[in-house]
Amino acid sequence: MNRWTVLTLGCFSRNRYWGEEDTKSYRRALCTSTLITTEAGEHILVDPPVAGQELVQVLDERCGLKPEDIDFVFITHHHGDHYVGLPDLQGACWLAAPGDVEEVRRSLPRYAERIFPAGKQITEGVKVIGLPGHTMGLAGLLFESEDGMVVAAGDSVMTRDFFKDRRGYYNSVDFEASARTIDYLKEQADIVIPGHGNYFLTHRLCRR
Repeated sequence: MNRWTVLTLGCFSRNRYWGEEDTKSYRRALCTSTLITTEAGEHILVDPPVAGQELVQVLDERCGLKPEDIDFVFITHHHGDHYVGLPDLQGACWLAAPGDVEEVRRSLPRYAERIFPAGKQITEGVKVIGLPGHTMGLAGLLFESEDGMVVAAGDSVMTRDFFKDRRGYYNSVDFEASARTIDYLKEQADIVIPGHGNYFLTHRLCRR
């Protein structure tokens, strides 16, 4: 079975569920990042949010790995807080959501030739799924684990509150698409790892 670990627990600049306004920033944004270890022992890092020594420390503290142990990096979409640590993962294959790869390349022109669009799966059993709404090219990773079906959803889901309300974030480009994506995830995943919060259960199995 594939194994997964939340590397960093994200936060975001404004949260309407805390009574904050969508029109101003209250704090820094840090994305939730996930490490997937496949049955074959390959390590996939989703959305590296920190760089330098902080990345070294996070990998060591959370899973006993070094940056050179990472085989694949997957970037869910083109917003900059989701690939802060990419340049520090030189030994990995750099993949981005196919619909957002050109935006990522434009944001990182020095590394553009190293960033490739992900195919239908990263490795066997780790599927790339389109999750439009926050950006129209956003994609996540869906995989089976001993805990059930897990999706690393990026900002298609910001937190559990947004998931429950079928709501996109203030800067989502298409709120109707966000709602449809959340409905899709309710049917596909048992566990959602959102873009800026802790993982949660969808209770998919209870509805069947």
